[in-house]
Amino acid sequence: MSNVLVKKILIVDDDENIHDIIRLIFEEEHYHIKGLLNADDFELGETIDDFRPDVILLDIFIGQHDGRDICNRLKFNSKTASVPVILLSAVNMDNLSCSPDDIIEKPFDIIDLQQKVKVLLDQ
Repeated sequence: MSNVLVKKILIVDDDENIHDIIRLIFEEEHYHIKGLLNADDFELGETIDDFRPDVILLDIFIGQHDGRDICNRLKFNSKTASVPVILLSAVNMDNLSCSPDDIIEKPFDIIDLQQKVKVLLDQ
């Protein structure tokens, strides 16, 4: 058995198809994936504490929630500030009001997504 740690990706997006696509892309590379279709504070906080993701893929519009607000809460919380966040959205992200580690526009290019995740995990 190798000593390589399995990297963990948390997907927070209300579109199940996005979860399926990302899971297919990254499970093939032996990442551990967990998905949330809802961004309720309790569920998100509990999941982060239990799962301890290495990177979070976060949709901007997720149900009643705004991913930019969630990103800010993650970045200003000492427990989660160091976890890289990639914002995903189909809307223009020129004027963000938050500081994600990266952004990816939907529909996303699979290779671009893989490269951005890899760069953040290798830091």
